[in-house]
This record gives sequence, structure tokens and C-alpha cells, in this order.
Amino acid sequence: MMKPGGRDICRRRHAETGSECCLPDTHYPRPHSDISGTTWHDGLCPDCHGGGTVFNAVCPTCNGHGFALLDVD
Repeated sequence: MMKPGGRDICRRRHAETGSECCLPDTHYPRPHSDISGTTWHDGLCPDCHGGGTVFNAVCPTCNGHGFALLDVD
């Protein structure tokens, strides 16, 4: 999906806050970043495997976004 300004925006959401990544899709391997400057790394959720639900309920690990936060040193 093309966004204003001609950039393809990542739009990945933070698993806890739900804030949206505002960087171009090509930002990998740099961390995600929202408009406030908060940055995070994430990966496919180990509990719902990206589906967003566990036993027909919103996944508590990723809040339904399908990606969980990763600790990066």
C-alpha cells in the first residue's frame, strides 16, 4: 500500500502500545520506530504464530498484532 509521499510504510504495530511503525518498509535491520521516536524490535509471536489469536481469543503476548517484542542487546 502506497502512502502519501511515495513511500511504502512499514506500519508494524508495537505489541504492547499498539503504536505504528512510521518508517519505510525497507528499514530492516534497523528497529521499528513510531512517530514519537519509540523504537523496538519484534518477531513472529511464539504463542499465536502470527495469527493474533489463541483459543479463539486475542493473543495476550502480542495483543493480536501477530508479532512479539524481542530483547536485543
